[in-house]
Amino acid sequence: MSRSLVIVGLSLLCGGCGLIPPSHLGGIATTVTPEDYGQRLCGHLDLEDYPSCLSQVFDYFEQPRADTLPTGHSTSGPFAVMMERDVYLGHYQSDISQASFRVSNGRNGCRGSYNAFAGSPDAIFDVYCDDGRNGWADIIRDTDGRNGIGKLALDDGTQGEIVFGYVPLGQADPYPYRP
Repeated sequence: MSRSLVIVGLSLLCGGCGLIPPSHLGGIATTVTPEDYGQRLCGHLDLEDYPSCLSQVFDYFEQPRADTLPTGHSTSGPFAVMMERDVYLGHYQSDISQASFRVSNGRNGCRGSYNAFAGSPDAIFDVYCDDGRNGWADIIRDTDGRNGIGKLALDDGTQGEIVFGYVPLGQADPYPYRP
């Protein structure tokens, strides 16, 4: 009996070894608060601009808005990455087994994708940037499934915060959270 417990324990422990990037957000969906969105949307700003930006985000979430999406956008929407004090804006598309995004800051672009049928065991995006950097992105959806947050990490040590969806970003362009 103890031998089978050891085998089960080792199987569980090693089952994900090397497959999940560090700091994996885990899970499929969770409640994402306006504070969660605000920290990510405003974190790239200077300290003196941060409180004003955070207030704008909170004010935005207090405003009533229709729960409608543009036609054909139930599985796509705006995508933003705040990385190296810069904002990369773009778009994501998804379906039941795969997803992708493209973002740009006007000088550099990055794209990410995962495909469950091609062997991606989790929704961890492989990320490739035009400047030669690559890495991964990990997202977690809000409970509505169309919006959420995430992390991005590149091979040179650069890290970024992700926000996606119409609820936190509106149309994303023009991006409202700049000094």
